[in-house]
Amino acid sequence: MPLSRAALLSLLIVWAAAPASAQDDPILASRAAYQEAVRAYEAHDVPAFLAHAREAERLRPDHGGVIYALASACALSGDTAGAFAALRKFAALGYTADVAADSDFTRLKKLPAFTAVRRSLARNAEPVLRSRRAFTLPERDLLTEGIAWDSVTRTFFVGSVHHRKILRIEPSGRVSVLVPPGRDGLLAPLGMRADPTRRLLWVAASAVPQMEGYDTADAGRSGVFAFDLGTGELRGRYLISPDGQAHALGDVIVSRAGDVYATDSRAPAIYRISRGADSIERFLTSPLLLSAQGMALDGNERTMYVADYSRGLLRVDLAARVVRPVPRDDGVLALGIDGLYRAGNDLVGVQNGVEPHRVVRLHLERGGDRITGVELLERARPDYAEPTLGVVVGGALYYVANSQWERFKDDGTVDAPDRLRRPLVLRLPL
Repeated sequence: MPLSRAALLSLLIVWAAAPASAQDDPILASRAAYQEAVRAYEAHDVPAFLAHAREAERLRPDHGGVIYALASACALSGDTAGAFAALRKFAALGYTADVAADSDFTRLKKLPAFTAVRRSLARNAEPVLRSRRAFTLPERDLLTEGIAWDSVTRTFFVGSVHHRKILRIEPSGRVSVLVPPGRDGLLAPLGMRADPTRRLLWVAASAVPQMEGYDTADAGRSGVFAFDLGTGELRGRYLISPDGQAHALGDVIVSRAGDVYATDSRAPAIYRISRGADSIERFLTSPLLLSAQGMALDGNERTMYVADYSRGLLRVDLAARVVRPVPRDDGVLALGIDGLYRAGNDLVGVQNGVEPHRVVRLHLERGGDRITGVELLERARPDYAEPTLGVVVGGALYYVANSQWERFKDDGTVDAPDRLRRPLVLRLPL
């Protein structure tokens, strides 16, 4: 388990707000066991490495990092069957790795089974291409995250995290500015949704170091902004009041009734702005929310699905304000989903928290309380540079393909700006 491959082994290890004790949560307990496994590996204590890796995988059986660690531990301890079982499971979930370059598997490399596993992992890295280009944007340093659609004017809106502005893309392809940089105190725009009935664009915004004008005094500030869909004028600003916690509202959704919900990826909460309200409220708090991302409402809007980066899919009973995990059949990987959208009785997720990045369709059983299967829609496109959020329009998902987050540093600078690409939005038929 070479430590130079830390990116692989720390897949989806998101240190978000959570219960104080790891004993209360298998995800946190698995993280603790995994860290003990890493320490044992560094100390060349193979028996301890194996014991902690087994415990981490038992608690979190679909996490790529812990499955791979278990495969390494088994291989180093001489448990060939156990190593192959872990690697086959790793491959079956869709992960990929260059195991041939990993010295931990030296004992396995001459065995016929190793060739089969290596080929399976290599196939998982092969591109699956079903999208077509919808449009690109001329400014390369936007750092695009959210996208919204106004069905009345047939207009797209895209937010620039770096420049703290919102662009409008008209049906003709003309690009203009709806909200200029930082106007009305706009922080970095993240998730966005249009409410065509009330002519509002709702924007979840947070203070992040990658935005221009970032001030460390604003760290942890977050809220929701409402702008007029036609003029861009501010119609409402709903900031979370200081409460001693860091917040990062990252996505937003609007019900047919006009209620707005936002997920907080740093605090274990979902927020709501009731239709006509002049403030934002903490709608619910749950220890199950480790790093909440995208949301999708079911057809009757009594249930909201939430993609939690670390835990998987959650189901919220809006009337009871109760959160429950959504069970999934074997072989279904629902971790690392950023954007989440409803497509009929299914859910579509932009899965940028696993490698390779992909878009998947999660099949729900009747009643929507279990994931029965997963369908790969797109994977490992050469033009990906951390795909993020999208919007469903006319039976297709339009989504940001190359946010280029990794090029924007925490000190506000851009790595090799001359090599940035034009922001790309893809159209994926559903």
